[in-house]
Amino acid sequence: MNVVKKVNASEAATLPRIVLVDANVFFSPRMRDLVMHLHAEELINVHWTKEIEAEWTRNVVAKQGADAEDIQACLRGMRDAVDGWEVTGYHKHKAKFEPVDPKDHHVAAAAYKLSLDDGPGQDVALVTKNVKDFPQRVFEGTHVTLYSLSGYIDALYAAESDRVANVTEGCRSTGLARGLSELWSVECPKVAKDGTLFYESDVPTKKPAMKKVERKR
Repeated sequence: MNVVKKVNASEAATLPRIVLVDANVFFSPRMRDLVMHLHAEELINVHWTKEIEAEWTRNVVAKQGADAEDIQACLRGMRDAVDGWEVTGYHKHKAKFEPVDPKDHHVAAAAYKLSLDDGPGQDVALVTKNVKDFPQRVFEGTHVTLYSLSGYIDALYAAESDRVANVTEGCRSTGLARGLSELWSVECPKVAKDGTLFYESDVPTKKPAMKKVERKR
């Protein structure tokens, strides 16, 4: 059974901010939007490879019917927004990650190569939605830590709650908050007239009054 490292609030300060993002994270427009905004606010330093971008752009067109030209325009914007996004020279490390699902050898190898780019080693988070494909043991003795997408966001929020909340609020107009609540089964708070936050599920519902029926005499 795969075990993914869980990070609590006290450990959040050591959370890796250098992030290798798997293709399945970029596949969702809302998740892609969130990741890019977190990078823009310098909360994380995001990286990927040409193989990763080819995988998500191909699949989003094939499986979601997205317009290929629009996706390529989005990709160009992502590249322009992230200096040094590309990880190269990782293919020679694929053999090190034999236990990983074969289709993800390149992802694990890229995260490992990224960790070696600033000797003697920099901590890297490999963020994916398919943690089951990456046995945690293969990263033992490396500077790479595996995170689920939700697990990483939770840990980042524990470390930088105000800044992460501001980023999410900035994305709200795109429907991100609603999308996250549906994806993670988390209820989004609403704003009351006095400016306080409340959860709709906490508001007691009034039972409709029973209409009195006069008895016939």
